[in-house]
This record gives sequence, structure tokens and C-alpha cells, in this order.
Amino acid sequence: ASMNSGRNINILTPEYNAGSQLFFRDNTSPMLTGKFVLVLAASVVTGFTAKSAVESVQYYGGRVVGISSIYAAIDECMNIPVNSVFDPTDLPGYSTYPPNECPMCKNHEKLNALVNSFGCSLL
Repeated sequence: ASMNSGRNINILTPEYNAGSQLFFRDNTSPMLTGKFVLVLAASVVTGFTAKSAVESVQYYGGRVVGISSIYAAIDECMNIPVNSVFDPTDLPGYSTYPPNECPMCKNHEKLNALVNSFGCSLL
């Protein structure tokens, strides 16, 4: 009876367990099973969290068809395209490194702040 019958859009936020794995509750997992899924993230820099999101969706039977973010430093994750509004060309001088390859770390330079989803903490 509805024009959108069977074509619902569900917006879900995963939770993290003690091991930092993403999971969905029993009442929301049916919204993933057999569905096409777009992963939304504020930023995708190394792809670590995006990869976790893709694996979690796949575990619950969903099919990730894309990853979108405000900022992304990579073009794809697990062979899935990453679309973003901004990329490294929009931030001159921006770079990212694995911890063991960071030039500042190698020079023993101290951090002056930590930034995460809760904000910035000056050290």
C-alpha cells in the first residue's frame, strides 16, 4: 500500500565490544541481512575502521556497495570505492603514516595534542 514498500532506508550505528569489534544488536541485525549497505563515516584515513565496518556488515549478511565520508585519504577499502567531499589535495601538507614510519616519531618529536571523535585534547 506504500509507494516505498520494501525499499526502506535504515540508518544504524554499530556498537563496539571490549575488543573494539563492531556489532549490531539482535533487534537491528535484520535491517542488514540481505540489504545493500552504504557505510557512512566522518573520515576514512587509513581504512582500519572502514574495514571493520565492512566486515561487520558482511558478518550480518549485508552487502556493502560503497563507503562515503566527509574526508578520505584513500580511494578504496577492501575493493569498495570510498567517496568523499574532501581529500588530501584539499589539505596542503597533510600526510598520514603507519606509526613505525612517522618521520616526527623517528625524530623523537613530542605530540602536542590528541584528536578523536570527542574532540581535541592538548598535551
